[in-house]
Amino acid sequence: MADESGKSGNSDDEPDYKKWAVGIGMVAGIVSVLVGLNSLTGFNLWKELTSPSSTSAATSASVSETTATWRISAEESTERSTPTTTETTETTETTETTESTRPTRPDFSVRSSQWDGPCGYASCSMSAVFRNNGGVGNGSATFYVLLPDRNEFLARCSAVLPTTSEDGVTTAGCTASSAPLQQYFQSYPGGTVRMDVKVDN
Repeated sequence: MADESGKSGNSDDEPDYKKWAVGIGMVAGIVSVLVGLNSLTGFNLWKELTSPSSTSAATSASVSETTATWRISAEESTERSTPTTTETTETTETTETTESTRPTRPDFSVRSSQWDGPCGYASCSMSAVFRNNGGVGNGSATFYVLLPDRNEFLARCSAVLPTTSEDGVTTAGCTASSAPLQQYFQSYPGGTVRMDVKVDN
């Protein structure tokens, strides 16, 4: 009888043992699948499922990107509008300055002058280069033959400056002759004289 009770006890333990073996085998199989998936793809399913900060991090990243984009757009719109205002102001100031400083009448000035030959006993030939700093028009100039040591002229002559455009350059000259000029060279053979040119605007 003792043997029969022992056999019946063994038959009762066998189902529980088999259940534990099946449960442990299933857990080991799941773990093996997860380990194999991680080693093959590098993807850790358990970590992704248990991480609570993944959703909040993605949300905060999208909010940060939206804020940065808005700030950049605001700065770009400010930078684009500022140069337009500056360019308009500079153009207006330049136009007003040009119109107020440039005279409408011709305004000639002497750029250079020279003798057009030897200044002898009878006469002296002279010419000069003139620049028109004003509006379109003509003018006149007077050439003087001066004593070497005083601002006293011995002879003079006038020349007409032809019609010249704005910022244009022209040349004019004349020949001066007088009795005082002849007397000076007779009294001082080989003497020197000076030349001066004045514009009659």
